[in-house]
This record gives sequence, structure tokens and C-alpha cells, in this order.
Amino acid sequence: MENYYISLSQRILALAKSGEDTSSLRKELYYVKQSFLVKRLDTDDLKKEFWQNIYNAYFLIISQEPKLKISVYKRKRIKIMHSLLSLDEIEYGILKIPKYKLDYFNLNALFYSGIVKKLSVSKFDTNFKLDKIV
Repeated sequence: MENYYISLSQRILALAKSGEDTSSLRKELYYVKQSFLVKRLDTDDLKKEFWQNIYNAYFLIISQEPKLKISVYKRKRIKIMHSLLSLDEIEYGILKIPKYKLDYFNLNALFYSGIVKKLSVSKFDTNFKLDKIV
């Protein structure tokens, strides 16, 4: 059975690569309910595929916009589930799970929102590399 959200992310990426209008698909992504996305992206592999597609699509989309003083990676421009995310939040908060160990206390993505924490991969993969489209 095809995963709708993976398919949606692939379609957004394909349109972004070809320079076509992605606004209707991005609008659909904005209105996705968090509970549906969490339920359908129930494995780390699905989460990685979805978020890598979204990351690359939005990188292409954002890089075509007029430059602002704020970095393209830090700018909260990705509208999803009635929230705004940045490329950095996707890369470091969802895909790479930054963990800092302080004695016996783990600080896992302390500064990220609840949405980022809920949608992040559950197991840190030291070999995972984000295939960025540049």
C-alpha cells in the first residue's frame, strides 16, 4: 500500500526540481493533521524518506526567493501541520537527533518544538547523511 505522505513529499520535490509551481501541494502539507502524519510515518525509514524529500524541495524553493539577511537554513519558511519549520530544524532536530550527554542526563533536542520532537527519528544513525540537492 502506497504511503500518501511519502507520495506527497515526492510530488513536491519533483515539481520543485522542475521549477514548477508547488503552492497547491504545499498548502495541502500545511493542513495535514499532526496525528495523521505521525501515524503514517511510523518507522524511521519512512520518516527519513519523507523529511529528506521535504528538506530538498524546500531548499530548492527557498533558494529561488529573494535573499534576506537571515540564513536560508535558519529561516522558518516551511509550513507544515499549521506550524513553521526551518531547514535546520528538519536536518538537526528531526533527521539527526542531536543528543548531548551531561553526566547521566540526556538533553535530546532541548530547544526544538514539540512537533519536531514527535516527528524525529527514534534511533540515531551515525552513518545517515542527508542527500542534499545543491
